[in-house]
Formats: sequence, structure tokens, C-alpha cells
Amino acid sequence: MDMSRRDFIKKVGLLSAIAAVNAEIPVIAQEAGKSRGSYNPGETRYFRSTCKMCVNFCGIKVKLQDGVLRAVYPDENRALYYNRGNCPKGISGIWNTYNPYRIKKPLKRTNPEKGPDVDPGWVEISWDEALDIVADKLRKIRQDDPRKLIWHHGHGKYLIDDNWMKAFTSAFGTPNMIHRTTVCEAAKHVADELTWGGHEPLPDLEYCNYLINMGGNYFEAEQWARWLDHATVEARERGMKLIAVEPRLSNLAGKADEWIPVRPGKDILFLLAMANVLIENNHIDREFLKEYTNATFLVGEDGKFLRDRNGEPLVWDTATDSTRPYIKGVVPALEGEYSVNGQRYRTAFQVLKDYIKGITPEGVSEECGVPAETIRRIATEFGENARIGSTIEIEGVKLRYRPVCLHTFRGITAREYGVQNNRARLIVMMLVGAIDAVGGYLLHHPGKTSYMEPSRCEYPPSRIDLKKSVFLPHASHDVSQQVMETMHNPERYGIDYQPEMQIFFATNRPFSTSHTERQFEILKKTFNVAIEILMTETAWYADIVFPDRTYLEAYGYKGGRWTPHSRHHTLHYPIVNTFSIPYQNLEIMFELARRAGFYDEFLEKINEKFKLKDPVFEKGKTYDARSAFDIIWRNRTGQSIDQGMKNGFYGELVGVEERYLEGAETKFRGPGKPKMHLYCEELIHTKDRVLELTRENDNIRGVFEEWYEDGDVEGRIEINLSPIPRKEHAYPTPHRKASGYPFYLITFKRMYRTQSGFCNANPILNQVSHDSGFNDVWIHSETARELGVWNGDVVIVESRIGKLKGIVRVTEGIRPDTVGISYSYGHWSPGYPEWARKGSWVNRILEYHPDMVGGMNSFNDTRVKVYRA
Repeated sequence: MDMSRRDFIKKVGLLSAIAAVNAEIPVIAQEAGKSRGSYNPGETRYFRSTCKMCVNFCGIKVKLQDGVLRAVYPDENRALYYNRGNCPKGISGIWNTYNPYRIKKPLKRTNPEKGPDVDPGWVEISWDEALDIVADKLRKIRQDDPRKLIWHHGHGKYLIDDNWMKAFTSAFGTPNMIHRTTVCEAAKHVADELTWGGHEPLPDLEYCNYLINMGGNYFEAEQWARWLDHATVEARERGMKLIAVEPRLSNLAGKADEWIPVRPGKDILFLLAMANVLIENNHIDREFLKEYTNATFLVGEDGKFLRDRNGEPLVWDTATDSTRPYIKGVVPALEGEYSVNGQRYRTAFQVLKDYIKGITPEGVSEECGVPAETIRRIATEFGENARIGSTIEIEGVKLRYRPVCLHTFRGITAREYGVQNNRARLIVMMLVGAIDAVGGYLLHHPGKTSYMEPSRCEYPPSRIDLKKSVFLPHASHDVSQQVMETMHNPERYGIDYQPEMQIFFATNRPFSTSHTERQFEILKKTFNVAIEILMTETAWYADIVFPDRTYLEAYGYKGGRWTPHSRHHTLHYPIVNTFSIPYQNLEIMFELARRAGFYDEFLEKINEKFKLKDPVFEKGKTYDARSAFDIIWRNRTGQSIDQGMKNGFYGELVGVEERYLEGAETKFRGPGKPKMHLYCEELIHTKDRVLELTRENDNIRGVFEEWYEDGDVEGRIEINLSPIPRKEHAYPTPHRKASGYPFYLITFKRMYRTQSGFCNANPILNQVSHDSGFNDVWIHSETARELGVWNGDVVIVESRIGKLKGIVRVTEGIRPDTVGISYSYGHWSPGYPEWARKGSWVNRILEYHPDMVGGMNSFNDTRVKVYRA
């Protein structure tokens, strides 16, 4: 390949930078080590551990030479269970440990004023003073009203498992423990839960022959990435076809057989048109729909199931031409319309079929931006490759064989109608019977029926994030972006308390949501505590900052990422302690609970949340991180923590029965069992309750009017809580209301910047990686010509709520009507070095219209205009 002089100089510069960085590590490490007598010249050791640079939990083998961390390699023992290699981000982890910009001692704010350009007047204080200040504040709040404490964590869940945080907040008495799921993938989870009572399914890539990926870029940054990437490569090598349906040519799309650049937000039309073609072509697994799903249940004009006096849903029994519950001996009708006591009823499948009859590829092509013949061809190929009716024998067991899968992650779910988008995908999978079939979509602990029931629609809400309230009735995951929105005016949401204190553990929450300036404003009004390794933007607003240890200096347990063929538990533990930090995260929690007077309650709740059996935490006994994680490790694996530290993980391979026969086959198949929800009747009952409460309370109506910019609140509720996905779900609020903003704005992840609170200040990732600390504004070449811009030009990207400057990247790898910007850039905290504060902070221009069903943040719905700076 030809290389220009400029490129050559750039490459030489990067190599010099790498050499400089490598040279710095031993200097920092040796000086720190000498100060505490742990520098051991001439000794080389290797430690098997778990990477926590992101949420993949890859196995690593760490080289310690002369008491200095020198390299991170893949742990070859983990390859059988999960990852075969490590990404550049994982390899760079040692620099986080030796980063001179780390917080090394507790800090106290002396300037009560807070703001991005305000000097906090930090002073270093002792650990005892910092712990006592925070514990005293906790004690007073607990005596007054424990709900006034809010605990936030993001990456903290993956460092130590969020059962610790659940136990801490439960013992304290606050309902407000908030994880980050709604700024990641919550809509995907909620759709799964409503449909089959669980979440975190995976494609069965070992046997899949036709995979459609819709916005899950696991060749770079998604969860399960380090398994999905090599499993996909192996599947393609044996002949699997990979189709990418997304507006941007992602790393995954670049490796696909075909890239279909669908218009943002219109994926649901593509999926409904696929369903239309599958039904038209009779590519339908009728036996699966009858035996595993509620497709046969009779639906009345009110959208609800016909039930007997015991509340059991009724089907039309073709053996007796009568309505009966689906019990042994009943042969339910899949299709048709029936008259019962003078009332009209259709099967749930017939309701779906009638609705999508008019949603043809030809009818949605223009709106999707995809040729009708392409949609029709993809649907036909999907149906043909499903091999409906076929079986396969594996290890002597005869199994259903449906080697097709539709996969997504954040792409089609980070939207106002994210749950309904994902529901459409699941319906297509159910139509061909590819759920828990060989080569299809394998479920993970399905059948939790509490997920599949109507919401109680709590009002007034008990939680500040409105989880499972009338506003977000099926939000089974913490609604992280809503917390500070609510805190501006709790009474507006029916909440009768005003939070006074917030603790942030390994999360830069306000920086990474929508309405970011508004999020930070509320931090001026609360007492804030941060447990962090670097001075993030959130830490900049703190009153007390506790330094944390990195994952190479601390103990941490998390159940590993499951795969179709394996299960494993992951462990990391101290290899070094560069700056002699005396407490890690969990130990800070122990100390705060002890000093604030709820230590024994904390221990009791730990036993409860982890469901510990033997050994357990004993009241009155003092625990450090090692002894605490020894208890967890023994309960989960039956091993001592010494054995866990030797191996770095505990893994088991999965047999055929567990892989294919303990999910849908056990939970749903046949008469007398619960059914997967092709039709989500629970949403109809939820809708009725939401409407009832809305009519009784003007505050509820006002919130919905703001979120959806629509006076027809009843109509919006009806659309959101539809039992089947609808065409209206392709039109989120900004797409309907943002006239004069011609471009769709999408956001996406880069491996180098997920968990950006510490990655932006890692020079291996920032200064040496391909982007040199910047993100770009992706613009199609046609659009660039019309705007009169080219690579490297500076443009303004403006939405209805704000504007930013960005550097243009002209490309053919995005739709002409779409602008793409990677998030997790544009950091502004003065606590970061200047080189870590580059790029565009795209979150500041993202509108906020949460998914009413599940609470997901609407990252990919904003419309913008673009012009020269």
C-alpha cells in the first residue's frame, strides 16, 4: 500500500509516542514502589486475572517484572470459555494503574460554588476525616429521611457486582440505587422480558447460517464482543451469511456480506415488512407459534384476551369447535375470526397478520430508504434459511433446527420507541420458530412471569428515577438519565421528598446522558461524593472525592459473560498498589456503613442479595475486600479465593440439554404452560391504568405533554403501550416535530472510549490510537458537496436544544440524510490533562424523549442541521 510523506511522519510520531509511554511506566512504577519497599528487581511473575477495562470480562495474563506491570496478554485458559484475544483497550489497562493524573488521596471541596469553570479549592485530607465527613452526612440523612440519599454506579457494577450496592442502599433505607442500563441497552432487555420473561439472549453462532445484525457493533464495542467477534468469524468461514442493517458502515458492517443502510428510526418498518413477506410466503413455523407462544389466544375488540371464569385465556379448539383453555387434548386454531356470545374475536396471530397486511416492502421502501426488492429478498432468504420443520441431531439428541437469527444491541433500542423496535425483531424470530432452536436465538433464564404481567403503575413514585411508575410502567431497569430531571422539581412527578446527597461510584453519569447541562445543574444543590480513579466531570462537582484502586490493584467478582457453550465466573485481585491507596471501593462502603451505624444491617443485606448459603457474613465481624470476596467466591464456585486467584476464573462447559432443552422447551412448550408473548396483552392492561391515573392527575398529563410535545396524551399512551409494534413507532417525537432540521443524528461507540471517565486520559488509547483523541462528524460525500465542506473542516451541528463544533469526516459509509458522531468525547473537566479534553461532546445536543414503556434514553432520535463554523 502506498504511504504519503505525511502518513509516514504520523506513523513515526505514533511509534515515538508508544516508546515514550512505555518508558514512563517503569519510572512511575519504580518510584512509587521504592517509596513503599515493593520494588523487586530481577523478578518476573505472571498473574491470571480478568480485564475490567470494559464489560466483556476477558481473561488476561499479566506480566510483572521487577515489581512493575509490563504487559497484558490473553489468558489462553479462557479461550475455551470466552475470549481468544484481547483488544487494544484491554492491553492498555496497565497505564490506568500508573497514570500520574490519578486521584491519590481523599479530596475536600473548600469552595461551595460549583461549576465547570469554578475552582473547587480542593484540599487533601486524611482518610479518617473524609470517611467521617461522609458518614456523618449519611447518619443525619438516615435519621431524617433515607430516601434523600441517591447512589449511582455505572462501571462499578462490573468491578464488584451491584449486589453490594443493592445491599448498601437497602440497609441504609433508600430506594434510590441507580445503575446505568437505560443509557446502554435497557429497551432491549425490557422487550425480551415482556416477550419471554428474561434478558441477555445470544445468537447460536456455532450453527447459525444466516445472521441479520441491526445496530450491534460487536466487532468493536458491544457487550459479549470478545466472544461474538471470533465466533462470527468462525461462522462466516464455514459459510454463514452476515447482513448488516444500519445507517452507518460500522466495523461489523464492514465485515458483512451485505450492508443495508436503513434510515434511522425506520428499522421497525423494515422488520414489519419482513414479517409481511414471511407470512405471505408461508415461511411460518405454525407448530412453534401454537405450542410456544400466545398466538392462538382469542383477542376481543378491546384488545384483551377472552378468558374463562378462572382467568385462563381461551383458544378456539378445532377439535370441538368451541372455546377452551389450551390444555391437553385441545387443538388450537392459529388463524381465524370467531363469534363468541355475539362478540367478535380473532386469534392473536390473526390480529398481527391483519395489521401488517398493508405494511409491504413496496409501501415502506421510501420511508426506510431501502429498495422494496431488497427488503423482499432479505425476508425471503431469511425464511428459506430458517428450514422450518427441520431437525438436527447433536450428541444423540434430536433438536429443532432453525439456523437464522436477528441480532441487535443498542442500535435499534436507544430510541423513544426502543422497546417496540425490539419487539418487532422478536416477533420475526417467533414467526420462523428460531427461539431456542439450534442455530437460532438462545434465551437466558426465560419464564420469569412477573416480567410478563401488567404494571402496577406506581403513583406517586417511590423512586426518584420513576422506575415502574405510571410514567415508565415497565422500566424494570434503573432509569439513570431521569434522576436529575426529576430532582429539578420532584413535586411535579408526585414525589414528596427532595434528595440531599448523591454518591457516584465509577460513573460519570451526568456527562453521558441527554440534557447534560441540565443534569449538571442539580449537582450544585446536593452534597456529592465520588469514588473514582480520575477527576471526572462528575467528580469535579463533588464535595468529597475518594480515590479508588484500579482493577489491577483491587479485588472484584462478577459472573462472567455466558455463551451458548459455557458459563464462567470471573475474578480480579491486587497485583500491585502503585500509590499505596489503603481502601478499595468495597472497603469504603464497609467503613461508611460502620461509621454511619448500619454495618450489621449491611452484612445482613449482603447475605440476602447474594443469596449466600455457606459461608455467610456474620454480624459484628470485620471484613476487608479479600475476606469478603472469599465468601462470595466460595458460594459461587465452591473454591477458596486462593484457588480463584491462581486461575482468575471458574468455568464450566454446557451440555446439549442445558443449551437447548432447559429454556423455551421446558418453560413454554405445550398445553398448560405459560406462553411467549407474540401479543403483549399486558400492555393493554397497563395502558388502561396509565390512562385512568392520567385523567385523575394533571401533573401526569403535563409530564407526558412535555415528553411527547403532544396534547393528545391519550393517543400517545395508546401508541406507546400497543400490544404489537406499529407503524407509528417509526416516528419518534423529534422526527415528527423538528422541522427545519434535515439530518438524522446517530451516535455510536468506539472501543477506545467506552467507560470514557478513565479511557480519555489513557495515552495508549488517546494519543496513540487512530483518532488521536478526537471524534469526527461523519457526513456522506454527497451531503458534504452540498454543504461545501471537506475532511478536516470545522462545522456546527445544531439541534433544537443546543449546538457543538465538530471536525468533518467525509465518507461513503453513512447515509446522505444522516450525521454520525461517536459519544464519550469532548470531556471538559479541568482535572484532566489538556490532551484528554478533545473532541465533540455530542450528548449536549441530544433531545430527551424517554421510552414510556421501559425508560430507555432516546439517543438516536435527534434531528440536526449542519453548517460551516
